Amino acid sequence: MDVLIVNSGIYACIVLMITTVMFVVMQLRHDNSLIDIAYGPTFFLSAVAAIVLTGTYRTLPLIIILALGLWALRLALRIGRKNWNKPEDVRYATWRSEWMKKGELYFIIRSYLQINILQGFIIVLVSLPFIFALAFQTKISWIFVTLGSVIFLLGLGIEALADWQIDRFVARKKAGTEKATVLTTGLFKYSRRPNYFGETLIWWGLAVMVLPLPLGYLALISPILITYIVTKVTGPMLEKIFLEKYGNEYNEYMRKTSYFIPWIPKL
Repeated sequence: MDVLIVNSGIYACIVLMITTVMFVVMQLRHDNSLIDIAYGPTFFLSAVAAIVLTGTYRTLPLIIILALGLWALRLALRIGRKNWNKPEDVRYATWRSEWMKKGELYFIIRSYLQINILQGFIIVLVSLPFIFALAFQTKISWIFVTLGSVIFLLGLGIEALADWQIDRFVARKKAGTEKATVLTTGLFKYSRRPNYFGETLIWWGLAVMVLPLPLGYLALISPILITYIVTKVTGPMLEKIFLEKYGNEYNEYMRKTSYFIPWIPKL
């Protein structure tokens, strides 16, 4: 238990350092949405630094780092390609406008606490599978590692395919070759949020890998938290935006299509 606490502290300090550096970069560039690009790499870089600092070059932490690297690289490249050298994302721009009304100092403090520190705290909680793998030297259960890897790869594949389908749909709309206003084909025929579903499978897979470790069940906090965020926070926010933007068409799509878990659409 002491090793778990120490390793958690080390990992949290690394995350704090990275998110603080990102805060400085964000203020210099006047763009708080850069935190979205840094989100995935923060997991990977923090994990690599934690392994180096603790000298823990065991198989299970390295497997999880490899998985984190695949996930983070894909995510960072996609978000970076979409957002780099573009105006600040509308969510962060709205916050900037509201917070600046109370002064620049208030804006700086609020940005650091609500964007960087809060995200850093979430990253530490979501990283529990890696932290547990780093802390305990128990013999690996290859059954759980294999099962977890299958779930992880399935989730990564679903998320990547869903994001690709979104990007292609948006590109066709910009080119004027897409008549539909709402994406209802491919994976989106079976779920309104297949990319979110894939994201949760990624973290369920990593949590399964460490279940046999001492107190390994606590690592389930990671996928439970991610599942809650995408189903109860970000998902409903998008639903509201799409309903306001697309009205009856999106309402009909909601009636026919599963919200989260892919399922056969209603007739």
